[in-house]
Amino acid sequence: MGLNRFSWLLFFSLPFLLLCLEIHCYSSELSVNFLSTPLTFSRQSSATFLFQVRKASKEYTCSNCSIKCKLDGQISSDCETRKVSYMALHDGNHTFEVCINGSQGVGCASYNWTVDTIPPTAYVTASTSFTNALNVSIDISFSEPCTGGGGFGCSSVNTCNLLVFGAGQVIPSTLRIVQPYLKYSLLVGLSSRAQYGRVIVVMDKDFCTDSTGNKFTRSSNSSSVVHFDRRNVFVNLRTHIPEKLLELNSETRTVEATNNFKNLKIYLYFSVPVLNSSSEILSSLHPSQGLLLPTNGKSLGNRRFGFLVRNISCVAVVTISFDSSSIISRQGTPVSQIAPVTFLYDSQRPSVRLSTTSKMRTRERTVPVVIKFIKPVFGFNSSSLLVSGGHLQSFLEISRSIYTADINADDKIVSINVPENITGDVAGNKNLASNVLQVRHYSIPIISSVFSIFVTATFAVTALAAGLLAVSTESLQSMGAFSRPSSSLISDPARNLFRITCHIQVFALSRWLAVTMPIEYYEFARALQWSIPYLSVPWETRNAQKVMINSSPPSMTHPGIPKNHKLGTSESMILGNGKLETAVSIFGLPLTPMEYRSFFESQNIIPEAEHILDSQSSNEWQEFSRNMFWLGMICGSLILVHALVLFIVRFRRKFSEKHSCYGALTIPRFEIFLIILSLPCICQASVPLIKGGVTSGVIVGVLLLGVVSFLLLSLLLFLSVGITMGKLLQYKEVHQEGQKFHWYQGIVRVTLGPGKRGQWSWKNQTNSVYLTMFGPLFEDLRGPPKYMLSQISGGNPRKQADSIIASDDETEDAEAPFIQKLFGILRIYYTLLESVRRVTLGIVAGAYSINVSSKTPALILLCITSFQLFFLVLKKPFIKKRVQLVEILAVASEVGIFSICLVLLEKEFSYRDESRVGIFMLLLFLVGFIAQLMNEWYALYRQTLQLDPAMNSFISGLKTASVGLLLILIPSNQIKNLDNGFPLNQSGDGEMGDTVSSADRHRSSGSRSSGTTDRPWLKQLRELAKASFSREDSGAPKDPSSSKSGFWAGNRSGSSSVTSSADFKSRPRGLYRDLEAIFSSK
Repeated sequence: MGLNRFSWLLFFSLPFLLLCLEIHCYSSELSVNFLSTPLTFSRQSSATFLFQVRKASKEYTCSNCSIKCKLDGQISSDCETRKVSYMALHDGNHTFEVCINGSQGVGCASYNWTVDTIPPTAYVTASTSFTNALNVSIDISFSEPCTGGGGFGCSSVNTCNLLVFGAGQVIPSTLRIVQPYLKYSLLVGLSSRAQYGRVIVVMDKDFCTDSTGNKFTRSSNSSSVVHFDRRNVFVNLRTHIPEKLLELNSETRTVEATNNFKNLKIYLYFSVPVLNSSSEILSSLHPSQGLLLPTNGKSLGNRRFGFLVRNISCVAVVTISFDSSSIISRQGTPVSQIAPVTFLYDSQRPSVRLSTTSKMRTRERTVPVVIKFIKPVFGFNSSSLLVSGGHLQSFLEISRSIYTADINADDKIVSINVPENITGDVAGNKNLASNVLQVRHYSIPIISSVFSIFVTATFAVTALAAGLLAVSTESLQSMGAFSRPSSSLISDPARNLFRITCHIQVFALSRWLAVTMPIEYYEFARALQWSIPYLSVPWETRNAQKVMINSSPPSMTHPGIPKNHKLGTSESMILGNGKLETAVSIFGLPLTPMEYRSFFESQNIIPEAEHILDSQSSNEWQEFSRNMFWLGMICGSLILVHALVLFIVRFRRKFSEKHSCYGALTIPRFEIFLIILSLPCICQASVPLIKGGVTSGVIVGVLLLGVVSFLLLSLLLFLSVGITMGKLLQYKEVHQEGQKFHWYQGIVRVTLGPGKRGQWSWKNQTNSVYLTMFGPLFEDLRGPPKYMLSQISGGNPRKQADSIIASDDETEDAEAPFIQKLFGILRIYYTLLESVRRVTLGIVAGAYSINVSSKTPALILLCITSFQLFFLVLKKPFIKKRVQLVEILAVASEVGIFSICLVLLEKEFSYRDESRVGIFMLLLFLVGFIAQLMNEWYALYRQTLQLDPAMNSFISGLKTASVGLLLILIPSNQIKNLDNGFPLNQSGDGEMGDTVSSADRHRSSGSRSSGTTDRPWLKQLRELAKASFSREDSGAPKDPSSSKSGFWAGNRSGSSSVTSSADFKSRPRGLYRDLEAIFSSK
């Protein structure tokens, strides 16, 4: 306590001490003594000075003295009263000066003091006004030392001169003196339980005084507000593009689309202000297309930023993404990531294309029409179509871009079109006018119906007759009715019927060529589809014939969108007029960029008729079923009938075991015919599956084409190894040496071949069953004659001096020249050439089944068929001239058809001229068909004649054929009785060869009538064998199909000399057997 009193005494005496020190006395006898002065540090703005003049330390009146007073160096003033007062002094240091001038001398004195009227205050500053931390640093700066009253202190939360209001409190332990009595620093803790709020930090009141006694006073800077916010900072990326609602796969989705360039604006709205500038925000935006330019709009305190989208194409799906990692809010919280915004800008008007599956013509009363827009449209319905020449029967919406309509034709010409500005896309663009679709309606021409009925009926009758005759012949052969079965009983009718079927198939498949065929020919070819076969399956119905497929291209398919997504507008968003309405409240997930591209960008506008399934165009599997179902049914039924008949025949054979002959029903002879006929059908069904692109379809199609390729390769190997290399088969011919021909016979031989008698034989096996089994591949073709039989000479066939020329080799055969072998090798591949051509036709028919025009199919087939015709004329592959002629006519008619197809592609015809071309094409078909039909019936006639023992009665042959059919139905216990009494088992079959004279025929008939069992040609051979053999040195015969130069003429193998008659007699049996086989095989 005493110490405090001493401090106060020292404090009050200090001014007087200083006063004495600051009074300057001069050496004059006069002096000034201040009686009253302000404090050295005063808080008063006024001051009063009272002084006296002294002389020699005594008060001196000095009546005649001049006393001047001056404050702060200003102008002096009289102060004779020795009392001066000053008011409104400004804060700061002041100096008062008094000067006395009298007779006794001059004396001056001065006094210095400081005026301080401003109370002390403090400036409170927070390290940040916005934060998300738990603590914030507060800096306190006093305006002057404020030590009176204890000064600033903060010993605890409750005894602290820094007050905190809000969710926070001071942390006393963090108090730090930066500058004594002037600067302090401490932390204020922010509540962790509050996510956001504010804290007010303010200084206490009157807690200290300065040196002049002014009490501490708060100022506007004596407080600070701290905002804390620990919530996530969000940003909203908005556009000015209208939003619409669409129903996608039964889900409502939001679509942003516009065709207005002014709407291409985007805005970023932050939940709190951010510290970044507009340029920094722009650098964080990444558009997929175009450029972004900042706008000059209000930022709302750095919470809103606007940008313009520029430099994009007329149709664009724009995705704008925002990288918020570099964006910081004013609290220091990073901005949360947001999903990109995608919108569609489309200023292109939707175009529309009308197409039909009828190739601009149809025989049906109902015309199917496909209406395909380049992109989805809204508000399109049946009333948007303009139809003339017919009326609308049905209307179906497949998707928002594809529609179908059925138009019922009332006139010959039906016209359909879509006017412009009828409908619009999602962006608001109105449609362009469509093309005008004109479809010609026609009735099936009578000539097409007559021709197709005639062809179908005659083929059915011919096939039935050939089948019954084949079954009858097999039945008779199994019972031993023929002592030596002839190959002509087996091969000729079957091969001819097979070639007729192939010829019909070619014309039926030509319907699928990418050519607009004349109506007369098109309907005729369509009526022959049973030969492929290509027919509607039983489970097809009329209502199911038109189904839309592949409504979205492959590029629209992706993992996020199933292919069967249905695009449409929400029913709640459709007005009564069908127009799209903008939603008042937008809801539903926005579309992804891939969905925008899938459903709204321009699609392929090419009118693809494969979208509709009808009799001309269907999806891959239905096309496949139309081919393969009927192919399986027909082939399966025929094979079952074959197996049943063969079982019955073989069962009957048990009662006649001594006869083990093989006929036309030998397995797999009939099956080989069926396989060759089914190759085009399999190819036609497989190619659409591969083109469809579906995994299962591609696998099935590739497997089937692989089977076809394997069969063709097997055929090539069989012909190459078995025949060309002579591993399995060999071919022999008989050549008549020295025979003379008329000029017209020479022309025939050059054109149709020499017509030599030839015989195929299985190597090292006599009468092998394999000849019958695999006969369809080679039996009517001329092969490479590795050995040529010893030749029969004689210019006049009527003379009895004919002789057989013997050769020197041990087989009694003469080896053929090299050129004949080469030509024979080429001829044998005719079967492969024909198969490859028909397989190619099937592939082309499947690949070009779409209604488009193309030269490629017709050109490919024309080249292959022309080469085949050239091969026929040059190589003459057939043994018989009759078959050669028929095949030339058939192939020539096919060449004509394919040539006309190319002409139709190049030239436009009027309706009348087109009808004439169609009739001409029908006549071309008829030429080849009639020739083949006549050849088949002639073969059936010859086969029937061979069933007669006397070979001169067709009626008797028919009776014998009837007996053969009845043998299948006769009970087993009656077969032996019939076998013993059957008249045919005593004689063979056959016919007289071309080298036998008419006189020999009469003698043979006479010998048969006299009871002999020898056949006429057999008796002739015996007479020739008994005749004398003359030696003739001659080269190998010339083949008309080869060069006529002597270079190509070869000699017989072995010695050029011939053997004597005695040498020949030692080995006549081999030659006799070969000749017998050849002559009996015709």
